[in-house]
Amino acid sequence: MRSKLLWKCLVLVLSCTASAQELKPTRIPLDQLDPTRSVLSPRLESAIHKPLPEEYIWTREDAVSNDALLSYRRPARDSETAPHYFRRSFMLHQVPAAATLYIAGPRSVEVYLNGQMIGHDEANLDAPIGIQMFTFDVSRALRQGKNVIALRVVRGAGVNGFTNSRLTMQLAAGKAMAVKLVGAARGEASPVLVISDKDWKASLNASDGWQRGDFEDSSWKSADSLGSIEGSIDLFQWNADAGMYNWPGYEGISPFLAQASLPPVSVEHVYSGVGTVHHADALKGGEGEFTVDLPAPQVEDTQAPQILLDFGRDANGRLHFVSDSDLPAVVTVQYGESEDEALKQPYLGVNAVYIPAHGSAYGPKSAFRYALLRFVQGGRGLRFKSINLDLIYYPVKYQGFFESSDPKLNLMWTIGAYTAHLCMQDDIWDAPKRDRGRWMGDLDVSGRTINDVFADHFLMEDTLDRLIGPAPVRQHVNGIAGYSAFWITGEAEYYRHFGNKQQLMSFHDRLVQLMHYMEKELDERNLYVNHTGSWPFVDWSPELNGDTPEARFGTQLEFIAAFDQGVYLLKEMGDTANAEQFTRELDALKSAARQYLLDKQTNAYSSRWQLNAMAVLSGLVPASQYSDIWNASLSSVGKIKYNAFIITPYYNYYVISAMAKMGHRQEALNWIRQYWGGMVDEGATSFWEGYDPAWYKNDAHGSLQADNMSGYRVSLAHGWSSGVTPWLMEEVLGIHATGPGFSSVDIRPDLIDLDWAKGGEPTPHGMLNVSVRKKGSGAEVAIDLPDQVEAHVSVPVSSAGQQVLVNGKAEHAESSENGARAIVVLRQAGHYEISTQ
Repeated sequence: MRSKLLWKCLVLVLSCTASAQELKPTRIPLDQLDPTRSVLSPRLESAIHKPLPEEYIWTREDAVSNDALLSYRRPARDSETAPHYFRRSFMLHQVPAAATLYIAGPRSVEVYLNGQMIGHDEANLDAPIGIQMFTFDVSRALRQGKNVIALRVVRGAGVNGFTNSRLTMQLAAGKAMAVKLVGAARGEASPVLVISDKDWKASLNASDGWQRGDFEDSSWKSADSLGSIEGSIDLFQWNADAGMYNWPGYEGISPFLAQASLPPVSVEHVYSGVGTVHHADALKGGEGEFTVDLPAPQVEDTQAPQILLDFGRDANGRLHFVSDSDLPAVVTVQYGESEDEALKQPYLGVNAVYIPAHGSAYGPKSAFRYALLRFVQGGRGLRFKSINLDLIYYPVKYQGFFESSDPKLNLMWTIGAYTAHLCMQDDIWDAPKRDRGRWMGDLDVSGRTINDVFADHFLMEDTLDRLIGPAPVRQHVNGIAGYSAFWITGEAEYYRHFGNKQQLMSFHDRLVQLMHYMEKELDERNLYVNHTGSWPFVDWSPELNGDTPEARFGTQLEFIAAFDQGVYLLKEMGDTANAEQFTRELDALKSAARQYLLDKQTNAYSSRWQLNAMAVLSGLVPASQYSDIWNASLSSVGKIKYNAFIITPYYNYYVISAMAKMGHRQEALNWIRQYWGGMVDEGATSFWEGYDPAWYKNDAHGSLQADNMSGYRVSLAHGWSSGVTPWLMEEVLGIHATGPGFSSVDIRPDLIDLDWAKGGEPTPHGMLNVSVRKKGSGAEVAIDLPDQVEAHVSVPVSSAGQQVLVNGKAEHAESSENGARAIVVLRQAGHYEISTQ
């Protein structure tokens, strides 16, 4: 009930800030959904943290090679469990009173110091988190002079991480270890005595006595190193470093990201258990100290005091504990994007956070709204100054905006923008919870949102570059042939928005190589047949993922879209020879689709929404075929209550775009209100990875389906679900960049069933603002056109000969859309008011 009231209030605020009488676009007031929008001076990571020097190391014989190709066949959890041996000698001029050894990465470890066995430990392989950390008190084993650490370890369980980065591959495979020895008790800051680096010796085999201090290890090789544990963006991907949250001093945050503190908006499920909880509400406003009393130094989880924190919206970051207690404490943390996930099945599992006395500590990095805390160790008088969400975000300004007479639609635009911003982290990810990695299909949608709202360059260019990888191109983007296609369309869309010729030229050789590699997938009929054994993926829907006839069908259509845009990019680069060659391939792809894939009875491409939408958007289908496509497939969009052929928000963007291209914008808007509006009705603060309006409501998160699964693993903040935001810019405001860097633009405002709409989009030359409102049977349009932009503005007219006025003067207009529209051309910067008489 509380979440529904929150959204009603947000809708009311958005509706009250708008004025239907305004014609010239103005920026709407900043709302509170994205808490970083009000941060004026971001705390950049580069200014507040120096990367740690310790390195991830492993045995050279088992390291991932620099030229390794992406593979979907990860090491099985119980495979590759042979022991690995490591040694390191170091000198101590003075023995500290206390010393703690930290080891992270392996699933099991035996520790010897100066020949003495300190202990052994094993990770919980049932825990979903990847890297796990071990802590050993080595105070009594150190000595003045030479010391030797010897370790016997087994590789970690690893996580799924589909990447072409050697660093990420190895970390995700569990083949990495970090070591740090400090001269202090656990959790206390102190000078570091020794760290993992290239000076360690490593071997896959060890003879008797390998653990002794006097063992001769000159035949052992130096350890392989992935570099500093905070030294590369590729080490922060795919949740591979999620278990490093307890590592002393570890941030794992790229230097261009920022941090801000977000207090909880409510504290719920307060349960004292065998202890006592005091002043829980103090956590909301920071007035007074939150205190927990335990009857013993340690209590059982089921009897421990607990609280549930609600931060009001899905957000990316980590819990930050600040202690004011004389005792250290251990708190277990369960994150959830929904309350049910936090309580029942948190994606990262149950994670214990050690909080030193009068110190601070962090939980794992993830996306969550709720956090369930259990206070399991410490004793009486555990006091906390604060427990907040430490936001980790990309500091970027909201530039694009949209507002209309439909407050709920405005809210959908805002949620879509926020969803994309949540995914802008250490590069642009699919999601900040799962997978926290780069996926090109996701970026083809979220990138459009980012282009329209944020006009970002750095993250977009870096993500596109890392996705295709270095030359020569020897594999598909993400190992998915269709994602190679979307890399090309995504780059073309970025180029049309910003016209960065230098960035485009840097991809020339790789673009040509990628298109040739895509050609390898075709048979003698020019049909996609998956010769390379990649993963044919179109959508999380029956028969559209996996090597099935329909997934191959969809990939063929995506190839057509890609070769069309690839030819465009090659022409922009002046490469006419390759453009001509790939034009012939494009024609052959289209001919093959029409000959072998077209249903001759219906004149459509099966009945599947996804396939017909891509057939329309790729340019395969001429306008004369639209009515057949509509009747055979897309006319059923939004009219099937229980649809076995589910569709994700990802491909729904292409569906509503195809519907608009075919002239069915009203039906598309109806579906938007039903589909994205359905998520809003169910309390979404960011758009979900998978959804269907007919799914079970009482446990919405547990009922979601995506990724060939259902339940709480499904992400509630997925960039590929933000497509409603660019659609409103493209089809209501009507803004379509046609020339590089918005040198030319088509503007076709369409209110559909709205009374008015206004908004703006950033271009390299300034803001392009559009406002439209009903006037009788037509509309009045206002445009703020920046310099160096030529606009072709299509306005509705009642007849082919109706006069078009621009700033009160008659203007030559070209009739279009069978006389329903007239096009005027604007070539100078300025404010224009366009009407008809």
